Amino acid sequence: MKHCPSKEKAPIYLATVRVAFKKAKRTYERVVQVVTVFDTPHEIMRYGKHTMRNLEDHFYGKNYKSAKQIIIREVVEKKFISNSTLTIDELKEQHQEKV
Repeated sequence: MKHCPSKEKAPIYLATVRVAFKKAKRTYERVVQVVTVFDTPHEIMRYGKHTMRNLEDHFYGKNYKSAKQIIIREVVEKKFISNSTLTIDELKEQHQEKV
């Protein structure tokens, strides 16, 4: 029986990412660490709602009233931590149900 990558439990990474965000009409770039199960910046921004919420809280705080714009530019490094209880497909399906 073949191992199908989509049926295996998703790996959890401690990723170092380069993030750009706007604040007061200026664009800033920072390198921060995030915990995620996704590999690419696009997947993190699209499916990683908890990661994006944590970045918003970190960069803007709870009292910031204007639009919050965060872009993950690149994943610089990722380090394996553990395995998730869900597969990648199940995590993506959770996002689709809520949207």
